[in-house]
Amino acid sequence: MERKIRFIKIFGYGLIILFVGCLYTIFVSSSIDKYPVFWNYFGITISLWYLITGVGILARTKWGYYLLKGFLYLLFLAFPIGTIISYSSLRYIKKENIRDLFF
Repeated sequence: MERKIRFIKIFGYGLIILFVGCLYTIFVSSSIDKYPVFWNYFGITISLWYLITGVGILARTKWGYYLLKGFLYLLFLAFPIGTIISYSSLRYIKKENIRDLFF
């Protein structure tokens, strides 16, 4: 049980750290004025998705679970490292029945 909760906490805090990193990257890149404003809005949207997913995972809500699964399925597209992380995480979620902790 402790391993399952540790997995959830690591993923939740990791996504919140990604949120902070994305906002910092957007701040630095917006000061360069090389990119159009659209990319800043896109980056803010993605970083907010990280934050909402991370909070949902840490709170162990139903929507947090579905956002986590959606995040992992989209991470499949980030070949090769994202694919490995996504496949391993989805396999672990299914094997350890992590879904029961959210419902």
